Amino acid sequence: MNDTEFNTLLELYLKGECTPEQKEWMEQWFDRLSEEGSGDEPAVDREMVMRRLKDRIDQQIERQNFFSLPVLFRVAASVIIIVSLGSWIYLHYHSTKSVQYITMSAARGKQLKLLLPDGSKVILNAGSVLRYPENFKENRTITLQEGEACFDVANDPVHPFTVTSVGIQTQVLGTTFNVQAYRSLDEVTVTVIRGKVAVGSSGQKLPMLLTPDEQAVIQRNTGARQKKKVNAAAIAAWTAGKLVFKNETLQHVATMLENIYDIKIVFKDEATKGIRFTANFSSTDSLEKILFAIAKANKLNWSVRNKVVQF
Repeated sequence: MNDTEFNTLLELYLKGECTPEQKEWMEQWFDRLSEEGSGDEPAVDREMVMRRLKDRIDQQIERQNFFSLPVLFRVAASVIIIVSLGSWIYLHYHSTKSVQYITMSAARGKQLKLLLPDGSKVILNAGSVLRYPENFKENRTITLQEGEACFDVANDPVHPFTVTSVGIQTQVLGTTFNVQAYRSLDEVTVTVIRGKVAVGSSGQKLPMLLTPDEQAVIQRNTGARQKKKVNAAAIAAWTAGKLVFKNETLQHVATMLENIYDIKIVFKDEATKGIRFTANFSSTDSLEKILFAIAKANKLNWSVRNKVVQF
């Protein structure tokens, strides 16, 4: 069937004048369009079809009493067709015109400041990776693929800002918060500095609401979560060049130092990873000074060779 024949059949279908066989063919074509995304034939412009359907409805409404029952039935039936076609056109237009993404990485030993398309500001900690759409017109969903980032989100009630990381979604309208999601750590943390955020994950019916100085801790393996009070300013102190460790495991401390100083830290004894450590440093402090403090506080020996630290 060519385009002319199809358009003629479409007119007959809208007028209710096609034969039962023609009506069945058209309805099967619409079914294929919604289920498969395309029909084998005809090769027509789907947007043109939708426009013609809408024009026909407008003409019917203008010619007849708007409140007459037969017209309402025809309009209702046509609206169903338009919605189906509109959904198909929208989904396939956006799938064929793929969204362009930008991936930004902060190298080990360096932080990276970003200004997103909507005006939101992000500071990526060393060794972190962020992926976000080039255009924020329709959605503000970004992915923290690795590491830690502090977000200062531009307020936009119509388009919530969402950060995803290993199955955890953090949604806000306008606020400042910190997300830590290093692959080497067993938990993901979200800490609110200003405003309010909702933290959810797959399998969780209700999100966890956080306000300033509250932190959500989500276990990667089990999805278990808890909320606790923290000093948010201390959590985000890294953005100001400070290293604040408060009762952190040496595994956690090692992850931070590995990215900041571009080294590798290994532990001879697995149990050493669980030792808790509290101290404040500056990112300008030498690695040797920090390693010495860790070793002295926990009565450990350490050595460095070819950028590999061993405790």
